[in-house]
Amino acid sequence: MQRLFFLYGRGQRTGPLMGTTRGIDKNSGCCDERLRGHSARSESTITPAERIDSMLIAHRGDTSRQPENTIAAFEGAHSLGACAIQAQVQFSTEGTPWCCAHPNLKLPGARRAKPLHRISDRDLRQLPMNTFAQLLDWAGRHRHLDWFIELQDKTLKSVGAEQAVEAVARRLRHQSDAFALLTRDCRTLRLARSIGCDQVALKLDSVVQCLSIEVLTLAPDYLLIRDNRIDCAELPPGPWQWVVYEVNSAEEAVEWRRRGAHHILTGNLPLLMRSREASDVYGF
Repeated sequence: MQRLFFLYGRGQRTGPLMGTTRGIDKNSGCCDERLRGHSARSESTITPAERIDSMLIAHRGDTSRQPENTIAAFEGAHSLGACAIQAQVQFSTEGTPWCCAHPNLKLPGARRAKPLHRISDRDLRQLPMNTFAQLLDWAGRHRHLDWFIELQDKTLKSVGAEQAVEAVARRLRHQSDAFALLTRDCRTLRLARSIGCDQVALKLDSVVQCLSIEVLTLAPDYLLIRDNRIDCAELPPGPWQWVVYEVNSAEEAVEWRRRGAHHILTGNLPLLMRSREASDVYGF
């Protein structure tokens, strides 16, 4: 992945891996002062080789004007200037991957919602949705964009982690350098790497998780964490790039850059793209 960013090069393994849990209060889950002291360097000490472009990532596309996770939303995000898009994928009864974030959908005329994995492709085509194949076709014509494709826990359980990962990885074969597979599960990401996914991204529930043996040995390309789950002054460095979500104001974007976030994921793309403060920091 590339574009709009400032620290740790694309796919680079910069600096030593933090392979110790010293500096972590395991009872509170907070980073103490020793960890904070190692978690950032002044910009004057950062070498040119370590500077890369930051990414302003559109959460499910431009959802302010278009239905989320659709080609229309992706087109909207692209037209606004986003350099990366995050989308979720789920599977139909036939095993076809569809762009969708919600585990249950209500079909026209139905009295109740049904799990998506129990709905046929024929019925899903009645809804304003796009298949993952359509996303890939559109992405192939916009190769300057980067992507985070998320497989949620419920999706992995309903169809099986191996089947889900193989279905996505097989379709990514010719465009994998622009895509990162995103889950909360290290085991699933190891599987993804073993079958050809170039980049993987891990969602965390707390900062302290990044120093677990499981995460350190996986060494994901990206770590994603919700802003209200961050309990230390600065995000600790490692062989990864930090993505903070969901950041929906210019003030928050500037603050998270200062605290070590490499990229931000936003649901308010139009506002951030108009912000001079955020533009000065992130370069868009």
